[in-house]
Amino acid sequence: MTAVTSRDVQEIVSKLSSDKAKIREEGIKLLNTWLEGERSIGFCKYIGQKTAMLKPNDIPHSETWPFLITLLTQCISLEISASKRRLPKLIFAKTLRIVVQRAEDTKFSGKNLLVLSVAKLLFNHIWDVIKDVPSFQSEYGIILRHLLAVRDYQFHMRKRIYCNLVLLYMTKVETSLSGNSSSQSNPKEEVFRCILTLLENPPGDFPDTLREDIVKGFVGIFSFLRDEGKISRKLIECINTYLLKDGPNLGRQSLEIHEAVQQFVFRCWTTHDRGLKDAVILYARVQLNLTRGTADGSTLVEQLLDVVGKELDQNSISSTNLPWNDTGKDDKCGTLTSSQCSLVELAALVFYRACVNTSKAPSPEKRARKEHAAAHLKEGLMKGKWLWNAAFCICSSFERTINDANMEHAYDGLLWTLRSLQGLSSVLLLPASSAEISPGSSFTLHEFDRGWHIIWNCLMRGLPTFSNVTSVADAALMLLRDIILNDQMNIFIVPQDVWDIRLFKRLPSMSVLRFSSCYFSRRGSQGDLRDILHLRRNILRAVLALLNSKERSTLDEHMVVLLPAAVYALCVGCVPFPQNHKGFFSSYSFVYIPEAVDGWVKAEEYDHESLHELFECYVEVLAKIDLGSGAGASQSHCYDSVRLPHQLRDPLLHEMENNILEALVDREIEKMLLSEIFFMCALISNFMFSSYITRLREGVSSFLTEMGQFLLKLLNCALSGFEKSYNDMRSHCLGSGSIFDGMGSIIASFECFVCSPLFNKWGGQNGTNAVLYTAIIQSIERLLKALTKLYEECSDCTRTHQLGIDLPDLPSSDTSVRSSGPSNSSKIMIMDMELDVNEDSKDVDILSASGNIATGISVSAVKWKLDIISLISSFFSVLPVVTWEILFSLMEKETDSRVLENILFNLCQHPYWPSSRKFTDLVTSMNNMVDIRVGLKLQCFNILAAISGLLGTLISLDNVGKENNVALSLRERVSEQSLTSLGDLVNRVSENDLFDWFGRIKLIRLHMQFHITQTSHWSEHD
Repeated sequence: MTAVTSRDVQEIVSKLSSDKAKIREEGIKLLNTWLEGERSIGFCKYIGQKTAMLKPNDIPHSETWPFLITLLTQCISLEISASKRRLPKLIFAKTLRIVVQRAEDTKFSGKNLLVLSVAKLLFNHIWDVIKDVPSFQSEYGIILRHLLAVRDYQFHMRKRIYCNLVLLYMTKVETSLSGNSSSQSNPKEEVFRCILTLLENPPGDFPDTLREDIVKGFVGIFSFLRDEGKISRKLIECINTYLLKDGPNLGRQSLEIHEAVQQFVFRCWTTHDRGLKDAVILYARVQLNLTRGTADGSTLVEQLLDVVGKELDQNSISSTNLPWNDTGKDDKCGTLTSSQCSLVELAALVFYRACVNTSKAPSPEKRARKEHAAAHLKEGLMKGKWLWNAAFCICSSFERTINDANMEHAYDGLLWTLRSLQGLSSVLLLPASSAEISPGSSFTLHEFDRGWHIIWNCLMRGLPTFSNVTSVADAALMLLRDIILNDQMNIFIVPQDVWDIRLFKRLPSMSVLRFSSCYFSRRGSQGDLRDILHLRRNILRAVLALLNSKERSTLDEHMVVLLPAAVYALCVGCVPFPQNHKGFFSSYSFVYIPEAVDGWVKAEEYDHESLHELFECYVEVLAKIDLGSGAGASQSHCYDSVRLPHQLRDPLLHEMENNILEALVDREIEKMLLSEIFFMCALISNFMFSSYITRLREGVSSFLTEMGQFLLKLLNCALSGFEKSYNDMRSHCLGSGSIFDGMGSIIASFECFVCSPLFNKWGGQNGTNAVLYTAIIQSIERLLKALTKLYEECSDCTRTHQLGIDLPDLPSSDTSVRSSGPSNSSKIMIMDMELDVNEDSKDVDILSASGNIATGISVSAVKWKLDIISLISSFFSVLPVVTWEILFSLMEKETDSRVLENILFNLCQHPYWPSSRKFTDLVTSMNNMVDIRVGLKLQCFNILAAISGLLGTLISLDNVGKENNVALSLRERVSEQSLTSLGDLVNRVSENDLFDWFGRIKLIRLHMQFHITQTSHWSEHD
């Protein structure tokens, strides 16, 4: 690799600065020789690192990207001015595009936003050129899209420039569709790339002056649209993007768009183009929600009733043109493709809107429509077709559905009926539910009760037949479990022949464990004790076989809870965990999302935390904003249990404890991955907690002690893994097998471990238990300190540019600030490979000429630091004060804004500041961050999220303070002066005009939170 020197850069700068056109062109060609092939790596790293060393207020010098970009824009302007009788040379635009792409590549400098200081200049330059030089539009379109994809750059575009660009490209779309384009080439694809990016990434809210022009533009465009195809799909996606971004501000203007679009939309409803069909369904859902509460919305509902009903009648969606990554899962019983999921969600929304009349006094005509919709719904359900059941959560004849499924060996209808009934069980099961039957209803309590008996008996008869269909058996067991949970009279009994089926004798699934733990903790010892012992022992042995499983994927966040719960329900008749514990929740999904798409969706979280959040941005919903904090809610500690006689309890416990200890002895923990170690720690902790809870009156248990000793061995093994990664990083030989391999799994498994109720309930004991507990806590603290050292080493590598380690791409864990999102992403990103295939691949792959770097990536130390912060934050469950002080100390030394904001958010979420001074320092740190971001014209969304988290924490402390001495002590450490400073900070953040609709919702919540906090503080001091 050719080394670049300062003299090389100055030669380029000198030629580009010349007042002679020929020398400037030579400078362009010289710069391109450094941007191509293997030489580009050294050149870009040199310029990138020089740029990264600039402070926010520094003027960029000649060896930085901003300086080169400014120089290039000047050269291009001179080239355009000198080209009155000829086209400007394309190499100028191409060079600027490559330079911007290289400058934004974090692999060279380890930092982002390197062209922030010239972002406004670039946007202005793009508009000045793109409106007058058609030959540059392709290259400049790429630059525009590249910059807009970075959220912090968007807000450096002037509103006037944004409006001009949107109108320019919409005009180009309309002109190209009308056939009046004077260009010999077809500009449609390039134009769509840019209009999509512009609509996705406005600089804040859409300007009021632009809104009407955009609506008129869409109306005009669709007046020329006739045929299906790629262009029509792009147009529908454009409208969806705009409605999702600006829909709540449109009012009746959204209906103006629909009046222009409706004919095309319903003509395309039967299209075989999956992409177009998905876009049309999303359009219908968005428009339905935007017209909620308006009389005009009834027309759209009527239009959709017919097409949705016909679609559901087809039983399945055509597989024509299915993407390769969808077809592999379509044949799975009861699994919805993403398109099918969208359809049933739309169907549910359409029929809900049609059947529920929200007007004060419905007219006879509207009443007739309501009855018609209900009749249509009932008719569709009576047919028993599975998409109807998927959409509407009910079936009229449950026994017939089971018989039909068994006879035809087609279980989709049965599966969706079971899932539907499970969803309805929470409101229909009586008397445990608080649901009430309407006085006008034709149903009685007895009929509801009899209906659940019929369902139970049908499933008991049918379970042996369909138990080999895993998804159906799982759904049946989950429904049966819900029925048992609401059975106050112990009248639902599982007959012996059902327990004899293979489902309960092989390695149990999670649904079997959930059902077993629920059933055997609520059914006592009535009947022959020998038969009961035999049954419980057989089920227990099947459950314990999971511990001897050779499959590495056996343990996860659910299994580490369900396994101890089922074991202790069988042995002592007690589930030591409340039913609302995380591990008891269902983990399977009914919707198939390809892995690649799922990863992309997780990465794009900023704008719309969920698609449905947009649909809740109405006045009546804003008035119901929940200001409570989850931290303040006390979890129920009522455990399911029955009293088993010693004749049952003792032999079962003895066999269980011996089997578990034997299984642990055979474990080769040195060969286990870190995630496997922590999942095993979580499992052992939950077994220890279960033993402790069920033997409170029996003194110290040898089983508890031996399990504790094995837990200490696992923690020491994990500590060795942390220390090895630290030593490898210090010696610059970090490779496979480090802590950063599979960091997402490590974080998830460690959180399962430290969230075990063992650490909340077992502390404060005397004797042997106290010694063992102290040893475990000390081991966990050593893990925390080892992680802190690893983080500090990462920071040193970042500061000295020593972290140049090339590894295969590692899966990224969720390191974005929770309840917020990354600063350079947007949710509704439309991935369009079709429209980008003609880009110059040689220029896109900047490392293609490098043999060793092209096959891997230079792993970002910033990403590693974010992962470590996520892991350190998990220690709050066990070591809250120590963890808070360590994170605060790390925040004071940190320089990267992304890591700073992540640490800040975690500190605000956990109220363990050791003194009033530390709380004041926390508020001061947030003020300093706001100063920096406001000075750079950057959005303060992540800081807003942190402040909201802090206020939510203070509110939760107020709610529990009177009953909790710790909370009261923490709240007393918040002085009146600190609260005043916090209020000033809230006002400062509110003055930032870069928030869109969703940001303003969070601002409203923030002000309401502060008002509640301030009111509570005053009331305490009155």
